[in-house]
Amino acid sequence: MPGLAPAAERVGPTGPEPWSAAPAEVPARVLPATAPSTPEVPVDPAAAVNLNLPVLPAGNRPAELARCILFSRDVELAQVLAAVAVGAGVQLLPCRDAARAADHRDEVILVGQDCVAEIDARLSAATLVLTGREEHQDVLWRAAATCPGARVAVLPQAAAWLGEYLGELGLHSGRAHTTIVAGAVGGAGTSTFAALLAATATLDGHRTLLLDADPHSTGLWPVLRAREPDGLGWEDLQHARGQLSPGQLAEILPLSAGTAVLSWARNPGCFTPSEALLTEVLAASRRIYERIVIDAGHLTGVPASMAALANTRLLLLSARPGSGAAGTAARLGEHAANWRLVLTGKLASGTDTRALALRTGVELGGYFAPARRIERCAADGALMNALAHRPLRRAVARLGGQPDTAPGQAA
Repeated sequence: MPGLAPAAERVGPTGPEPWSAAPAEVPARVLPATAPSTPEVPVDPAAAVNLNLPVLPAGNRPAELARCILFSRDVELAQVLAAVAVGAGVQLLPCRDAARAADHRDEVILVGQDCVAEIDARLSAATLVLTGREEHQDVLWRAAATCPGARVAVLPQAAAWLGEYLGELGLHSGRAHTTIVAGAVGGAGTSTFAALLAATATLDGHRTLLLDADPHSTGLWPVLRAREPDGLGWEDLQHARGQLSPGQLAEILPLSAGTAVLSWARNPGCFTPSEALLTEVLAASRRIYERIVIDAGHLTGVPASMAALANTRLLLLSARPGSGAAGTAARLGEHAANWRLVLTGKLASGTDTRALALRTGVELGGYFAPARRIERCAADGALMNALAHRPLRRAVARLGGQPDTAPGQAA
């Protein structure tokens, strides 16, 4: 997603692009360092997922939104910027004096044309976007010349680009610790381990989401629940439009032993979520859940955007001979250091697990031993009941590298 250009690199506009917001309609552009051709980005702040459902409260814990600061006393400008922020899913915190704005210098600060003369040394060190109407653009550019790295957004032309820039804040906001579970080869047990890891986090008191992102998945529900889940799945998000509401997402997803699950609820494989939809779901989930565990399926199918948002990346590899350890090293390349290896399946007598990990080029996290208890519970549609065995629960938590933060505390 293109960013806004530093003020020092001004390039002429390539023409306005439409941007819609309630209550006013604002055309948009920004002055980028290089003028890329950008598709029109319609934004409707009131839009949520098109599921014909009411927007419901998020539950006991409110959704966390990304935040930026507005330093301006111009009411009309504030209204326009508030509409842009709503469309980007970002909370706008108004500040009317420089001292208060400087207290938030670790955040993005939008400075109105009426306040650019008040930018001091403390404020100039922050990430600034100088904003104002077209008739004030000379004031904005003169101020930008004294603030290295500051960006300039001239309204109404720059509204859409500013929305994209603020949308990036929303994408990376949220408190959830996110774990990706991927398999080096098929049959490594990613779905089983991901489900048990998510259930372990729930049992530890964290609000948790189990996300089925395996494009070849047959659905998680057959091993989680003996009957059809009460809630929606990927099938229902197929025609989703607009920004995904964290609160609505939390209300529509079915639960398994207290863990929210997004998988195929009725017709596995009928629809493969696009990378854009996966990223949108993950961005919304990070604001409402404290733990997210992603069953990503085969390593080669892990989208780069999803991997970039993960705190922990677990690679499952069967311990049997000829399981493709060398090929795994080649596929990961320089990214091997970002993953931790978990060996699964039966260990043959004399297997050197460290040597096996060395061939993959991935740090060894441990060995997840097969257990009949897990097989029985999965066959009964009650996989998570296997965690009633406390040693298994402790083993899963250790292998998953679950952080030690308390429930409700940011990870």
